[in-house]
Formats: sequence, structure tokens, C-alpha cells
Amino acid sequence: MNAIGFHGVNGAYAEDAIIELTSKHPSFTQHTFRTEGFDTLTELFSNIQRGTVRHGLIPIENSLSGTLHSVLELFARQEPRLWVVGEYTCSESHYIMARPGTELKDIVEIQSHPAILEQCQEFLDATLPEGYRAVLSSNTASAAEDVAKSKEFGCAALAGKRAAQLHGLAILGSDSTPNNVTRYWLISRHPVLQPDRSMSPKSSFALVMKNQVGALHRVCSCFALRDINITKLESRPSSRTITLASPWEYMTYIDIEGAPGNEDNVRRAVENLQEFTQKCIHLGSYPRYLHGSRH
Repeated sequence: MNAIGFHGVNGAYAEDAIIELTSKHPSFTQHTFRTEGFDTLTELFSNIQRGTVRHGLIPIENSLSGTLHSVLELFARQEPRLWVVGEYTCSESHYIMARPGTELKDIVEIQSHPAILEQCQEFLDATLPEGYRAVLSSNTASAAEDVAKSKEFGCAALAGKRAAQLHGLAILGSDSTPNNVTRYWLISRHPVLQPDRSMSPKSSFALVMKNQVGALHRVCSCFALRDINITKLESRPSSRTITLASPWEYMTYIDIEGAPGNEDNVRRAVENLQEFTQKCIHLGSYPRYLHGSRH
């Protein structure tokens, strides 16, 4: 049976996304998959590199809180290399949950992943008693598990509906913002050389541009002059190289439409990138799978 790994415990949003993807999309429904959770992203990546699990699914961006930079940066610097082999996006709803018998007015503490707490800040402020404490957790489902085991009264978690069901918690409220969408990457130790053209493939890159006038313009021109659409462009300080004594170095992340294995113009654009970058990492070319929705 094929295993797809994720960060967290049973009931995590990433596990929910794996279940949806493998049960709904024709590329997966002809096979049987199991999910396997890992305590850290590093552990997940290591198990994919060793072949213990065939794929992993990682959240990479949210429409409300933006890019999950810690995930993206850790993935981009993996050795041996890992590759993006698919993209899956889905809308998500977040639920306040606590042990049965707890009411909203009783809650003094709520646990969840930092990104989820950030997304739901206004909802929590409007729903929970004044002065509640927000406690950071490594994973939403882990927060639900901790609340289920806690003997403290007034503790709650913010997680998915399935996490509440798995841990026997009562749902007290929900934040179902319709435009709350998370983008996931399906990752593997083997690249997709020619992703299915019918599935609107994309390619992602991490690069360090040369420190010269017009560097960004030149990089973008590699694609623009060949009519290739850039769907995302974002720069972040490269924490591995910055010191007080040296200039800041930035890693730029670019997503484009198309794949160098499919189209000559994309291949030539990627070759052209080498002229204007100190480092250019092809993170992967991949198909886009159907969008899902969890409520």
C-alpha cells in the first residue's frame, strides 16, 4: 500500500487533504493509499528521502495568512533533493472545540497552530470571553489531542471537524470564511519530467539573483519575452547566509505556468535564468489537481 506522509497527528488538515485528494481524483482512485503522520517536517522529509513513504503533502500558502515561509524554506534546502510533483488547493473551515460540557463562556485558553490563530484572530476575539489566552501548538490536530487529554477546565482547540470527531470533543463554534483557501504541495524524491498538459501544469523555482542593477527585470524578462505567465513571485532573506558582517542575500521564489519538459519556450527561459542568477533551484514541475472544500 502506498503511504503519503504529513506533519502532525490524525485529524490534521494535511491528512484531511490527503484523504480528499486520493478519494476524489482519478489519478489516485485506482490505487489504495494510507496516511502516516510525523512529529516534524524534518522527519517527514527524511522518510520521503529514504523511501519509507512514497509522497508527502505539505501546506505551502494560505489565502489569508500568506506563504508558510518556514515550510517553503525548509523544503527548498533539502539534501538529497525533494521535488514538487502535484498541487492541491482546498477551502477550510476552523472549529472551536472542547471537552463535552464546556461552553464558550467557560473558555480561558485556546490552542492551535500559529497560522490558524492568525487567520481566525477576528473571529476568536468576537466569540471568546475577553482575556482568553492563545497557546501555540505545532499542529491543529495535536492541539485537539492535548485538549482531549487535559484535566484543566476551560481549555479549547481550534482545528478541523474531523479532529473533533477523532478526539471526542464538542464543537462550540466555527469560522467558515469562504475565501480561506490553502495550497498544498505533493512532494516526492523523484521529479515529474512531463506533467499532464491537460492539468494546467506549473513549475516552481527558488533562486538567488545576482546583485546588480535590473536583476529582477532581467529574471522576469526571461519569462515575459516568451509569453510565460508568472503566477507568484516573492523574495525572502536567506537566513543561512546573512551575518552582520556581510550583505543581505535574498531567495526569490517564482511559480510559472508550464513545464520545461513539455515546452521548448519554458526550457529556454529556465536556461536563460542561469545568466542572471547566482543560484537557481528547480523545485519541480507538476500538475494541478481539483480543488476541494471542507466544512
